[in-house]
Amino acid sequence: MLSQNILVRTGNILSLHEAKTKASQNPTDELIETLKIILRDNEGSGENPVIIQGVEDNALKDINREDVKVTVKVFISSPDVNLLKSAIDEVCNALNINAIESLVIAYSGTENSEDLLTPLKCLWSGIEEYVKIGKLSSVGLSDVNTNVFIDLFEWANVKPNIVQISLATCCVVPPALQTFTKENDIQLLTHNDPEQILPQEDLNGIFNANTSLYWVTRYQVHLKCRGILSSKGYLVYVTKKAT
Repeated sequence: MLSQNILVRTGNILSLHEAKTKASQNPTDELIETLKIILRDNEGSGENPVIIQGVEDNALKDINREDVKVTVKVFISSPDVNLLKSAIDEVCNALNINAIESLVIAYSGTENSEDLLTPLKCLWSGIEEYVKIGKLSSVGLSDVNTNVFIDLFEWANVKPNIVQISLATCCVVPPALQTFTKENDIQLLTHNDPEQILPQEDLNGIFNANTSLYWVTRYQVHLKCRGILSSKGYLVYVTKKAT
């Protein structure tokens, strides 16, 4: 069996009429439908990894960079810091930018909640490196146990200033987390992303092969002055086993 790495860049999905009419508000449905359209309509490059480019994203063309805010969420199940850095780098390449205003990590490893601190520290080392060189500004985590988040905060040189919690699994914000975020000026946000943004069965079906997911990144570009979402897209990096 041979493996083939594939990077899919959806481009601005707000311009994909077919995706907008078919996909629901569920992020997984949206991503699956978008990937099917992009893979159907676009051929991959001969590079390694193979790059499949969707619709062109011109959201930042002919606009003052200071007038827009780029937010990114990285869904990753590996503690490999190089994979996280590649996810960040590829978003910057796709949008032709040097910095991201807001980044959140959604880590979904196999560890028990009490063992999450070690892999999160590995990933956070990359975050700290990129903050120090000005590539990232606001940084945070999604769906992390309160004690783990506090431990990481106290350990880190660059403190997380964002924490996201799921609306589906947390009807009430844990009092300890609420107190800690207030005392330390941390943004406490909610989201509706599923635990697995791209389930294995759907992943295999989309690529018609046994496929492993390295990471998914979702980016959004907002016009600051009007709060308008001008662009939204995904980057998906996988390895596909082929005969």
